[in-house]
Amino acid sequence: MGAGGQMSNDPFDGKKILERVPVDPPFSLSDLKKAIPTHCFKRSVIRSSYYVVHDLIVAYVFYFLANTYIPFLPAPLAYLAWPVYWFCQASVLTALWVIGHECGHHAFSEYQWIDDTVGFILHSALMTPYFSWKYSH
Repeated sequence: MGAGGQMSNDPFDGKKILERVPVDPPFSLSDLKKAIPTHCFKRSVIRSSYYVVHDLIVAYVFYFLANTYIPFLPAPLAYLAWPVYWFCQASVLTALWVIGHECGHHAFSEYQWIDDTVGFILHSALMTPYFSWKYSH
């Protein structure tokens, strides 16, 4: 059958492969958590809010630049500039979605109501459900 090499009709041939797969992981989740410094697990409303504001400013700057300059580009360059803008803007908006996602995991602040408020606002602005995702995720 072509140049694929030898073919085996042995139905237990795959078992030999599975015997080589390690069953026990090299480390546990608790080992991984112990390796991360404790200050990395501290939630800060100020730091988290900084990231939200930063991403909103970057998204606005991308929008402003695209809306101001791309319409004045000649046609071939404009056809290239719009997809570049879409990619950059989508990356920033994905970062905002991730912040909202982490709010659902109670990683934004020490207060659940702040997490839910920020997560709901960010997800609503991005037209993605927050609470239904939070409860099913």
